[in-house]
Amino acid sequence: MNTDTLSDVLSAVRLSGGMFFRVQVREPYAVGASGVAEVLEAHAPDATHVMPFHLVTRGRMWFDIEGADSVCLDEGDIVVLPHGAPHSVTDTPGRPAIPVGELGHAIEGTPPTLRWGGNGAEAGAVCGFFRSEGRVFNPLIESLPEVLVIRRRADRAAWVAATLERTFNETLETRPGSSALVERLTELLFIEVVQRYVEEQDARGWLGALNDPVVGKSLALLHAEPARHWSLDDLASAVGASKSMLSQRFTDALARSPMRYLAAWRMEVASHLLLNSRDSIATIASAVGYESEAAFNRAFRRHVGEPPAAWRRRALALNAPLDPPGG
Repeated sequence: MNTDTLSDVLSAVRLSGGMFFRVQVREPYAVGASGVAEVLEAHAPDATHVMPFHLVTRGRMWFDIEGADSVCLDEGDIVVLPHGAPHSVTDTPGRPAIPVGELGHAIEGTPPTLRWGGNGAEAGAVCGFFRSEGRVFNPLIESLPEVLVIRRRADRAAWVAATLERTFNETLETRPGSSALVERLTELLFIEVVQRYVEEQDARGWLGALNDPVVGKSLALLHAEPARHWSLDDLASAVGASKSMLSQRFTDALARSPMRYLAAWRMEVASHLLLNSRDSIATIASAVGYESEAAFNRAFRRHVGEPPAAWRRRALALNAPLDPPGG
């Protein structure tokens, strides 16, 4: 795998984590999780994408996931829902779930702990979400399946569990630097999940393409020099393949041509510059490979739905990481 390309996209995805809470339940039980829209509104209004996750810390739990088979997790297993599928946690698949929003009386503490169920066997989990602030193009997230299960492994389970436990405990602290440490620990956990997925499962899409000698090398070149005036001829020559082979293998793996991928990645790079620099639109246009501001404006609007200046004003108003350019 081309780790530089993966690191490049992980940087662009700009992950953090939040809303950590514990679930302590006894059989029988079935609790429905909040939908992604509710999570975004209540806990991550500045995030563009959230991925709920659960680490089972005690016993065994079933997860009923909309549009997918039910999944059974044992202690140390992790389930991640990269696209936010509605789901519930239960002791028996198919049991009607009570929405967590109706169980406020059973939630207490900071971070909150849900204690619910009957008098049977105990089970527990630490829950939360990864949130992404990548703006317009996340090839990594696009490539992940609806349900991602990482099973406990003796050689690495302790590291994962300890990292998540440390992250959870840091949310209890109010000392300086706790928020930053939570973000770094969450990012490390997500990287571990992605690496385990690639190692243990048949990774497809963008992640699978990183292992392809032709497509992976092409991606590395496009990411290394997004502003270069690439042509299909240039890229094919650089990777030692014919144009037809490169085009076919790239499109089969990523459902878009090399040049369409480059255009999308340029927009992600541009969105980061728009939000995190005071550079002019013309300067950013040049930085991502456009010879004129007008051509960049057209491309950005076609990909994102609005001109870069308007997008920048709206994004800065929502996030305000720095004063608007010229402010």
